[in-house]
Formats: sequence, C-alpha cells, structure tokens
Amino acid sequence: MCTYISIPKQSNGTVITARTEDWLIKLPSIVNFVPCGQSFPEIKGYVPQIHWENKYGFIGSGCKYERMPINYFDGLNEAGLSAASLWLGCSKFPEPKLDTPMLYNSNLLPYVLGNFKNIHEVEAALTKVTIISVNPGNLQHYIFSDTSGKHLIVEFINEKMRTYTTEMGVLTNDPQLDWQRTNLSLYENLSLENNPNLFCGAELSGSGQLGIPGDPTPQSRFIRAAFLRQTAFQPQNTQEAIGIARQILQTLAIPSGTVLNNGSITIYDWTQWSAFRDHTNRSYYFNTDFNSKIYCIHLNKLDFDVSKQRRINIDQPDWYEDISKTFESS
Repeated sequence: MCTYISIPKQSNGTVITARTEDWLIKLPSIVNFVPCGQSFPEIKGYVPQIHWENKYGFIGSGCKYERMPINYFDGLNEAGLSAASLWLGCSKFPEPKLDTPMLYNSNLLPYVLGNFKNIHEVEAALTKVTIISVNPGNLQHYIFSDTSGKHLIVEFINEKMRTYTTEMGVLTNDPQLDWQRTNLSLYENLSLENNPNLFCGAELSGSGQLGIPGDPTPQSRFIRAAFLRQTAFQPQNTQEAIGIARQILQTLAIPSGTVLNNGSITIYDWTQWSAFRDHTNRSYYFNTDFNSKIYCIHLNKLDFDVSKQRRINIDQPDWYEDISKTFESS
C-alpha cells in the first residue's frame, strides 16, 4: 500500500508533492544519484528493450538487493519532473509486440526521469512504446508530476494503457482510478468548516470533517488525501510547504504492526519511508519509519556531469538532535 498527494500550487508558484512507500517486508531501500549520460536499462530481460543514455540527471529512491540493479519506486529529475510507482493489483500489462519498441515496467521510472522535462513529453513518448511486465507479480500504476502543478496518471487495465491528466494529483492502490473517482463523488458534501454541532455549549471542533473515512484501505486513503489537500493554509516559505505536506501525509501513513495479513506468520504492511518533492526549487526530501528527521538533497547543488552514480541508504543514523545543553546555565 502507498499513498501519493499533491499540494495545490502556491501563490508564489511552488509545487509540492509527496508519497509514502508501504510494504509488507523490510525493503533494502536506497537513494541514488544518477548523473547525465548513464546507459539504461539496467534491469535486463528476455525481451529486447529500448536503450538510452539519460539526458537529465535525477535522484531516485528504490530497492537494491545484492548483485541486482536498482528497482526505482520514486524520483525527481533536474527539470523538476517526478515519477512514482504504486501497487495496483488489478493491473494487466500488454503482451510483447515485436513490431513496436518495448520496455519493462521496472524500467519505466528511470526512462521517464532520464529523458523528459514535463508530463506532456511523457504522455507523447509512452504512446510510442509497449510497456510490459517484468514478472506477473510486478503490478503497478504510475503518477508523474511537473513544475506546472499538473499530473499524469498511467494505468494498465486489460492490457491497455490508460492515461489521465489531472490537477488533483492523488493516488493510492486498488481499485483503479476510474472507480476511485466515482467513489470520491459520494463524499462531495464534506467540508473544511465546522458544522453547527454543540458540545458543552461550544461548537464541536473538527466537525467539518464529520463522515470522512478513517480506515487504512486504499479507497479511504484516497478520499482523505483528496479532501485534506484542500487545506486553507497558505505556506509562506519552503519549510511551511514541506511541513503541511508532511502533516497531511502523516494522517495517511500506516503505523508498523497495525495492518496485519492473514497467514501462519504474522506479517503486516507499514509505511517504511516518505518522500517530499519541491518541483519548483528542485529539492528532494525524505524520512523513514523510525526516523522522523527530514533529510534533503538539493538537485541544483549537484554536478550532473560527473561519470559515476552514487547511492546512500535511505535509513540514516541521526534520528534526533540532542539540545539538552541549551538549558545549561552560563
């Protein structure tokens, strides 16, 4: 399970998006720096795929097992375009077509991040390739966002690619987007304003959200994400913009051990890390399940003309700052 949100474009033009990465086993997650001119695809297969050298450098987050290439789940490139994949169990990808260029879905994110600067270029390019599944269990749908504040959602249903351009920028998991949008219409009477409900002679605070679903299912998280992104708060700086995105995402995260899967062994989904993207200022922020401290990578401070990729573990050791000494007497 994962959740993707966007904050409406700010008056100063700032575009902020964020997502959680939820999974049922601990992922060996990394953050990777990819300079320009790298050869792709890194994940090979039995079906011939298109090859490219990336035009744009990017920061990508994903899963890295020993002796295996990185499987990217998320990223932001130097042009301000982001890419994210989320689980969609009802996905059904096309069969290989030998008369058209092909690409495994596990290579879709580096393909987009390395080659395009906005969602219009992405949509046009995807009509010219056939995206196939690297294995039957790799079932994803995708969302791409750029500096305009618009988003492109891509799903593969019944072996057909479906694309949706939207300003809402919300995505969770099953069912597919059409169903989620229809379900969202059932909650159109929700309001940010308190209803005139009284308790102890005073208006009941928070009653404007009365009736909003609170469970962790994808359909309920979709409703909450779509509703809460309408916050009336207007950030005045980057800290406040990332802060409001983080507050909203925290209401959509899955605490460890709270969503159990049936079976002889107790396993559960939980939010392992979260990413926050400032598309306007080209900054990539992240934190992890047991480390709420936010770490940041400013892409405009990186040299994308170097020759080698570099990566770090997404789990960072410094999870708090000790300020005890500030109370020491002078």
